[in-house]
Amino acid sequence: MPKNVFLPLVAALAVALGASVALAAGLAPVTLDAKAISAGQIRVARLMRLTASPRISAYGFVLDPGPLVTLAADVVAARSAAAAASARAALARSEARRAVHLYRAQHNISQAALQSAQLTLAVAEADRATAAAQLRQLRTKLLADWGLKLSAAALSGSTPLPRLEKGAEALVEVSLPLGQGLADPPAEASATTPDDELVQLRFVSRAPRAAAGVAGESFFYLMASRASAPIGTPLSVTLTASTGKSGVLVPRSAVVWHQGEPFAFRESAQSSFTPVPIRGAFVAGDGYFVPEGAGTLLYPGDRVVIDGAALLYSAATQSRAPTAGAAKAADDD
Repeated sequence: MPKNVFLPLVAALAVALGASVALAAGLAPVTLDAKAISAGQIRVARLMRLTASPRISAYGFVLDPGPLVTLAADVVAARSAAAAASARAALARSEARRAVHLYRAQHNISQAALQSAQLTLAVAEADRATAAAQLRQLRTKLLADWGLKLSAAALSGSTPLPRLEKGAEALVEVSLPLGQGLADPPAEASATTPDDELVQLRFVSRAPRAAAGVAGESFFYLMASRASAPIGTPLSVTLTASTGKSGVLVPRSAVVWHQGEPFAFRESAQSSFTPVPIRGAFVAGDGYFVPEGAGTLLYPGDRVVIDGAALLYSAATQSRAPTAGAAKAADDD
């Protein structure tokens, strides 16, 4: 069956659902005559399909790189200790094999010397195992705390570790609000310091866990060190998704707020206007961008009020639907 056969049904369902949600919120559809529409200077415009990239306001925090640098140094030291322990174990293994050979060849060494060589090997193997376990533990902690990319930099001493050690760059943890996510974090982001200085951030990697006190997904970014953003400084970060979404742009003049939720008035019939909640929208340009998807109640082609929305809102809040009790009383009459 052709896809366009379903479009009228989808539109009808959207109108019905939008009207029911608006009624539940205490807003009623509004019908005006031509004289009232002209006097109120009410104008409508058709929504067009657009593509926009969501912008998310996130929380930033300048981290202390000390724990990362210290842990990296601990890993390097543990790696050297493990290598030394392996070398000592290899030497003890060779000496033990030689002692066994000499002892079996007409007892060229004493049994006590043989046992001493075997004991030395056992101790060396234990030391090697302990050093290896300590190295694995530090590597696991490094990965759990800082993620794969920063862990690799710490283990190899590559960028950005040297610049973090010198204080030339700062490490920023950026956390999204609860319920929001980014499949592909942007390579660059902008942030504002408490004294309103604008700074640029460069993406490093995803953080392996959420920041303390924040339930949303977190990322690591780098920024050039500056006096206005020392360690511990909170930042206001703006992330722009690298992939765009299709949807419609509702002009600011079309939006009214009711009980903390944005609404727009859609022309449902000639001279009739239905309040529709604007769900999942984000600020874009001169309006609110409503992406297509689940929960969307506004579609390309819908006609919404762009002038006179406040007048319709006043009428919608006064024209409540009759209650069940009032309807029953009317029926009794």
